[in-house]
Amino acid sequence: MKKSILIVEDELAIVELIKNRLDSNIYDIDIATDGRIASSKIALHTYDLITLDIMLPYVDGFEICKTVRKKSKQTLVLMISALETEEFKTKGYSAGADDYIPKPFSAKELAIKIKALLKRREEITSMDSQHINDIILNEDAKEISVNGFVIDFTPSEYCILLTLINNKNRVFSRSDLAQLIYDNYFGEIDEQGINSHIYHIREKVKQFYEKDIIKTVRGMGYRIYEN
Repeated sequence: MKKSILIVEDELAIVELIKNRLDSNIYDIDIATDGRIASSKIALHTYDLITLDIMLPYVDGFEICKTVRKKSKQTLVLMISALETEEFKTKGYSAGADDYIPKPFSAKELAIKIKALLKRREEITSMDSQHINDIILNEDAKEISVNGFVIDFTPSEYCILLTLINNKNRVFSRSDLAQLIYDNYFGEIDEQGINSHIYHIREKVKQFYEKDIIKTVRGMGYRIYEN
């Protein structure tokens, strides 16, 4: 089955650059040239992956990303922007982006990244259940439930939590987790981006679980919480 990709970009030259590098035999490609069109398409369809510019007419990329995350935690979001400051990267990850790619970029490398991201997402779905306290990891369904409630995580968040659960006695530094995201083809991320992912994991879990699911080991990093 073909993977569905939405290209959200108001510069037609960049749209063509991305589109021409994606194999039409592998991907169904949809295009939105402004924020309103993108919002309408996202309301009607659930995409496997979205490439998302930030500076768009009508609705910006941050708001679109938030809309995607409300609808689907499994859709991969690659923000592509000339706004390459730490502030904008942090804002992008906080909105739910899985990767943040600066302009100008290589269309060939982007196509390779898209293929790798989608492949890795499929690989992560095919593994067994584990239990830690009231946390259940079902790797076959790619689900993590806490106190009986299934919580939706972005692919990057899931990758982090999956690793912590599968290595419950190990402490991971921020740089370890940043490398993990990179090695699993979920993008290049800095330590501030890791902080954002950890924060959002905790926020999603805390309404169902009285303890912090991730323990901070001062001066070292993070590990999964155990009684």
